[in-house]
Amino acid sequence: MQIARLLTIVLTLNFLFSGVVLARNYPDVPPSHKHSEAITALTSQQIVKGYGNGEFHPEGLINRAEAVKVLVKSQFNDTTISQSLNWHKELNHRYVVFPDVKMGEWFGKYIETAYQNKIVSGYPDGTFKPANHINFAEALKIILETNNVDLNTTPYRSNSLLHIKRGDWFEPYFTYAYEHNLINQNKFYHPAQLITRGEFVEIIYRLQTVQKTGLSEFIVSKTPTSHEYTITIPRLNIINLNVSFANIQNEPAALSVLKNGLGHYLSPPDSGKKIVIFGHSSGYSWDNTNYKTVLREINKIQNGDRIYINYKEKGYVYEVFNQNIIPASEDKKIIANQNKNELTLYTCWPPDSISYRYVIYSKPVT
Repeated sequence: MQIARLLTIVLTLNFLFSGVVLARNYPDVPPSHKHSEAITALTSQQIVKGYGNGEFHPEGLINRAEAVKVLVKSQFNDTTISQSLNWHKELNHRYVVFPDVKMGEWFGKYIETAYQNKIVSGYPDGTFKPANHINFAEALKIILETNNVDLNTTPYRSNSLLHIKRGDWFEPYFTYAYEHNLINQNKFYHPAQLITRGEFVEIIYRLQTVQKTGLSEFIVSKTPTSHEYTITIPRLNIINLNVSFANIQNEPAALSVLKNGLGHYLSPPDSGKKIVIFGHSSGYSWDNTNYKTVLREINKIQNGDRIYINYKEKGYVYEVFNQNIIPASEDKKIIANQNKNELTLYTCWPPDSISYRYVIYSKPVT
């Protein structure tokens, strides 16, 4: 059955893209990249293209102007897009429909087309804010609504890998995207996590494929892989923060990884063993890194709270069951019981001190 469905997709895509010049190669999107298939397909359709230096920047965040351009080009031809500005030109307007989008901006015609076709409406203050990055909730909403998806065909059901609940405005979009495999069904998603250029293109490509093949969900031809390692702690408003492996025997090196987010000791998340994640809570004047106080409010975490990990394209969910404060001299307790499947999170305590450690204990949600 699976082989037949894959064959259907292959034959359909061959038909869809036959006669089209193959997409150019981007040096930062090798064939092994998790979004290479989607980026190649949409480049072939001239929906997306890279930067002036030939790169695509698949891991870079996408802003509102870029997102609208991709969506508009996936729905309208160049003539329709160009003509959207004609009435502005006749009246010598300096701006399109939004006061922060000038006529001469490269994205003006795309935003005007999107507005005329009720794809975007701007912010309450009347602006569009083209440079603002968009998150997953916003991305799913605009992609699915632009493609006239019937959200009522997919009822809500609880899912630990989606940080949503019934009644959230973004719930129908995530439910539809998950059930139809427009997003990785093995990963965790938070509605407020920012979306990358590669992820945005991937969703459009998967939806495009599902709609054109008539299949109930997108069938992945190859298992996506990456070195991604992020953590989300909703109670602390930490969303998709980078985690780096550190050597527990080398304290200076371990502290250096905290310049990029949080650090990790012991076994990797996919080992089924204990993992320890740590970070700063103290804003010392000599510390000019971006994450020097990231765990400053760790004491707000409560039993029952959840912590989410994404590691190598797979999500892991943990539930907090205990917390305590121990003297710094008892650090070894934090790494004890290394064969136990558990996530321990800690930081120096109290803030601006290294006398104690505030420790959070959590267990996997199965």
